[in-house]
Amino acid sequence: MHYFGAMTDWKKLNSFSLSVLAGICLIAAWTWSPLVVLLFPAWVILLELAERKKRSLLFLYLAFAIWNGGTTYWIANAHPLGVIATVGINAWLMALALWFGIRARAMFIRLGLNSTLAWLPTIAAWMAFEHLHEYWGLAFPWLHLGNTFYALPELVQWYALIGNAGGTLWVLIAAVTWYSSRKNFSKVAVLMAPAILSLGMFLMPEGNSEKSLSVAVVQPNINSYTEKWSTPERTQIYKVDRLLKQSGASDIDLLVLPETFLPKARQELVLEKSVNDALFKEVLKNYGKSAIFGATTYDIQEEKTYYNRPMGDRYYTLYNTALFQSSAMKPWDIYHKGKLVVGGESMPFVKYLQPILGDWALELGGTSGTLGTSAARSVFMDTTLGLKLAPIICWENEFSGYATEYSRAGANLLAVITNDGWWGDTYGHLQHMRFSGLRAIEQRKYVVRSANTGISTIIDTKGRPLDRLNWEEEGVLLSEVPLMEGETVYVRTGNWLGPLMSILFGCTLLIVVISRFFRIKP
Repeated sequence: MHYFGAMTDWKKLNSFSLSVLAGICLIAAWTWSPLVVLLFPAWVILLELAERKKRSLLFLYLAFAIWNGGTTYWIANAHPLGVIATVGINAWLMALALWFGIRARAMFIRLGLNSTLAWLPTIAAWMAFEHLHEYWGLAFPWLHLGNTFYALPELVQWYALIGNAGGTLWVLIAAVTWYSSRKNFSKVAVLMAPAILSLGMFLMPEGNSEKSLSVAVVQPNINSYTEKWSTPERTQIYKVDRLLKQSGASDIDLLVLPETFLPKARQELVLEKSVNDALFKEVLKNYGKSAIFGATTYDIQEEKTYYNRPMGDRYYTLYNTALFQSSAMKPWDIYHKGKLVVGGESMPFVKYLQPILGDWALELGGTSGTLGTSAARSVFMDTTLGLKLAPIICWENEFSGYATEYSRAGANLLAVITNDGWWGDTYGHLQHMRFSGLRAIEQRKYVVRSANTGISTIIDTKGRPLDRLNWEEEGVLLSEVPLMEGETVYVRTGNWLGPLMSILFGCTLLIVVISRFFRIKP
């Protein structure tokens, strides 16, 4: 068979077998980095499935359901509904995007469009799905095709030019070329050219930095289920004090602690006033000049909104918050997490459901309810240290375009604070850590990452973890970390591929609808 070299007669397999084969290849490519090459034949198989006339949508769904279930099964450790959502919603959206793209291609060929150009609606449909899937109420960018290379940063250094969406485009163009072209040179070139470019960029020296900071990344390893919310905050603070003392940390420029390190909700108007806040400030000051850490906070409103809750005759809004203590010892700076975990932190479409379901719509958002957010990215500044710190909280790490706005706002260091303990010792926390490497490549910034139960690490500008604390280790990473100024091409331009493909998809959809009503002919 000319598509896979020595393999023959693969198209003779029935649709069910091809669906299972594609799903297994996708899981293998995602789970074991040496097998990432299987992503390309998996997509060739998916194109064959999509072009078949009998129940192609159903078999596409089967392949994507296997992929979703096999790569995100660990979500069930936090809540079984998460896996049901990825298999039941995410897989269907994937199947519909590819199925529609292939049907649009067939229509454009009938209308006389060149067969090569007719692949554009297929590529646009998938990339529009990925782009739009980052912005609606059920956003889940975890399985974007560009993320597949999370463990092989050597192959995608050009993300600094075009971002994560460029990886998706590479996979789709390569699959289309191998599926439809008879020219072996074209097949090899489209696979190898981006990889060769990336290896060349990978071997280039890292950019120079005029300044660096001493950093201590703390991993307290406090069990999310049995300790985090029941252990007194004072005990958790003393644990950090002990870990820092044992590490030998002294006069550190920046301390980094995980998401929701201070778990008890505290009113923002009186931050730093409580006994525990004062104790924590003193501990931080004993070891470092500045610090970033997570907390649960709330503020008070006089009027009802879609996401706040009643408190007597007023209302309050909860936040998943990053706080920053600067060397000037001014009041803590505040940033509210802007991308919320669906189900765990937000009720999808709460604006529309709250009038129908009332406060139940808030409670369905998870144990912490539907949270408030910051409207824009914030950068924590410490002029004495020359630090401009991006406070990336957990799930925000998955949103490529969203995260670049920190560097556009001037950040010279990325801090990822997270708590991955909900997922247990699965591939979930490992993939989540590696995604931070993709953000480092895209922005050419170092990443200091503190995860409550692991993996905490420091990542360089080429996406390589330099040092790490593994799952369920407790301890402190001490390192000298450069502050990287400037913007990459991707930071300056943003994700232009996603909006462009969304426009092309919209035009395709309009043409398809018009052709149905007016029966456009070649």
